Amino acid sequence: MIYITGDIHGESRRFCDECMPGESKWIADDKLIVCGDFGLIWYNSDDYTGKKSNDMALDDLATRPYEILFIDGNHENFNELYKYPEVERYGAPVHKIRDNIYHLERGRIYTIENKMFFTFGGAYSVDKCMRQENISWWRQELPNNEEYKRGIEALKNAGNKVDYIITHTVPTEIIKTMLQMYPLIEDGELTGFLDWVMYEVDFKKWFFGHFHIDESFKAFIRGKEREFHALFNDVKTIQDNVNFE
Repeated sequence: MIYITGDIHGESRRFCDECMPGESKWIADDKLIVCGDFGLIWYNSDDYTGKKSNDMALDDLATRPYEILFIDGNHENFNELYKYPEVERYGAPVHKIRDNIYHLERGRIYTIENKMFFTFGGAYSVDKCMRQENISWWRQELPNNEEYKRGIEALKNAGNKVDYIITHTVPTEIIKTMLQMYPLIEDGELTGFLDWVMYEVDFKKWFFGHFHIDESFKAFIRGKEREFHALFNDVKTIQDNVNFE
């Protein structure tokens, strides 16, 4: 079974039955996808106390029988994240954090349980003015040109058709529909790129985090009804797309 949830923000205590009903019964074949802001890789290597805290939480999650797959959000320590080894998994490169924990990169297509997932993390931090660069905020939160081009090429090679799209933020048009507002101009390049994905790619369902809400809605894209699912605390299944009970 593939489960999916929203932002974790470094709160390893979220991995329990109270927050994720049934979590203690998930087995080796199960997978949990996190839609960004995983946040459990946060402290810098030269901060021994903080780094140890990272490792303790990750080592605890490494005892779980199931896999944890996450895209990045905007609240990640990208300097530390990119130090982890890159390996091949599900048909594309990932960063291996532990034997059962993997970072799904931007602009990749992964085939998991015979389903194709396009992943594209990142977003703009509206609170970056209150954060400190390379301590609590990192420039890599927004994609670079290489990542955009990689995503376009991956989708082209797939015939612009996938089963599911996993992102942290969402297209401009969806933000306008969902929040009745435009995204910040600093976020415009990314949300504009996701607009292109939304209109050019054939997909079944789109899952995202970032907005700290649990809400599902439908939109008509080029005459076809598409499902969009904002996730924060909810845990849904990819198969039936309802809350796991």
